[in-house]
Amino acid sequence: MKEEVKYALAKVLSILPDKLYCSLTFLIKQRRKPNLRNPIYFNDKLLYLKLNDRKPILKELVDKYEVRRYVKEKIGVEYLIPLIGVYNSPEEVDFRNLPNKFALKPTSGAQRNLICTDKNKINWEIASRKISSWLKLDPYMRTREWPYKDLPARFVIEEYIEDSHGNTFDYKFWCFNGKPECVQVHTSRFGNHKKGMYDIEFENQILDYGTGTIDFPINKPKNYERMVELATKLSEGFPFVRVDLYNLDGNIFFGEMTFYPANCNGKIRPFKYEKIFGDLVLQNK
Repeated sequence: MKEEVKYALAKVLSILPDKLYCSLTFLIKQRRKPNLRNPIYFNDKLLYLKLNDRKPILKELVDKYEVRRYVKEKIGVEYLIPLIGVYNSPEEVDFRNLPNKFALKPTSGAQRNLICTDKNKINWEIASRKISSWLKLDPYMRTREWPYKDLPARFVIEEYIEDSHGNTFDYKFWCFNGKPECVQVHTSRFGNHKKGMYDIEFENQILDYGTGTIDFPINKPKNYERMVELATKLSEGFPFVRVDLYNLDGNIFFGEMTFYPANCNGKIRPFKYEKIFGDLVLQNK
């Protein structure tokens, strides 16, 4: 389903309170009702947090521009992807002065990015209309994730990053109470998208989460242990957060922080990991 259709449907259902709206979408996606009184499973616990956790810092950490300050303070500016600029509208961008390759990302929400590998192939007038339409979409309306509520509609442009083989693998560390327990790897994010979930030692794929499971060998990246250390520092103080990092021939860059992966609707197979991960959420340190 196209994003615009999802937002249109969300607008129709906007009269529903958050709890009912989220319970309905959970039921549709998971084929079961969420247990919000005494949650046991991973996604149920995340949904409980989504509906009840109102820490102000969450708004800073889901904003792709504001989170840069947090990352700078926690692990250092050297792990930030170089920023070209932050903008409120496409009209503020001098397209002629952009580098040949760049990545444009709305500061709130996901799945709407402009990844440019050859500026000569971009029609900026058409791209501007698309970006403007993105800025009109309210991510809170579709997901009911409180951290996105009332965030400013804007976007960042960052330098394009890739390794020496032209890859940009995305390493998503699932962290529980400040401890990374496993890592999800995304390959060819904007092509033949594949995903795999590995144990924290990066030795075995342990489960399926979503579609397009990796079916070829993935080597442990250089400086992997440092990635685990960085994910640990960034996740301190949160019952659960997914910390996304890139590794380009050993050079590590921060991607984003996600508190409710797949909006608490992602299916985990085998199902036993719902309980295994659920036991890790909200545990005392």
